[in-house]
Amino acid sequence: MARLTGAGVLAGVVLVLGACGAPPTPPQSAPPPPTGSPSLDASPALVPSLPPIAPTVPGGPTGVVPTYPGVVPTYPGVVPTYPGVVPTTRYPPPVTRTTTPPTTPATSPPPGAPRCTNGPTAAQVIAAVQGTAGIPDDPLKVIDGPYCSGSWQFSVVEIAEKDAEDSDEELAVVTTGKPATLTLIEAGTDVCSTKVQSDAPTGIRVRACGA
Repeated sequence: MARLTGAGVLAGVVLVLGACGAPPTPPQSAPPPPTGSPSLDASPALVPSLPPIAPTVPGGPTGVVPTYPGVVPTYPGVVPTYPGVVPTTRYPPPVTRTTTPPTTPATSPPPGAPRCTNGPTAAQVIAAVQGTAGIPDDPLKVIDGPYCSGSWQFSVVEIAEKDAEDSDEELAVVTTGKPATLTLIEAGTDVCSTKVQSDAPTGIRVRACGA
């Protein structure tokens, strides 16, 4: 077998390389495997998408709460409305205040004249009325009074020695003036005359007329 020289070997290598073309590109190394938990900055393709919070109506806009037959959706702070029904607001019933009319205190009638402290005496009253027309001639006595107001006096007299027929005979006497010189104004069963009503002091008018 012929012995190959160095030049022949080199020529053979050149021919082989020329027949095969350019040498193949060495393969790229694979990326290193991920370590730890996935980062939040991962690419959108690696983060799974979440389903929408509220279901969407087919053909409707996204985010619309679906409605179901017989069910009215409610929202916080929103009063639901119903077709054809006007919502009513309930208010507390009005408070009726009753006004009590002011109470007018009853007016006490004025008091009658008090008893006389400086006369006249009972004898002076009898002397002023004795002998007056319409007054009995029988002896009289004072059974009530005299009462004084200013210069006016009021007394009640009756027959001193009366019998059964004279049991109700009481006479009122209205006088005026000083005790020693009394002037008779009225005497009888009714002494509320016009003069007494217009001129007599209130205390004497109360005794004679009742007001």
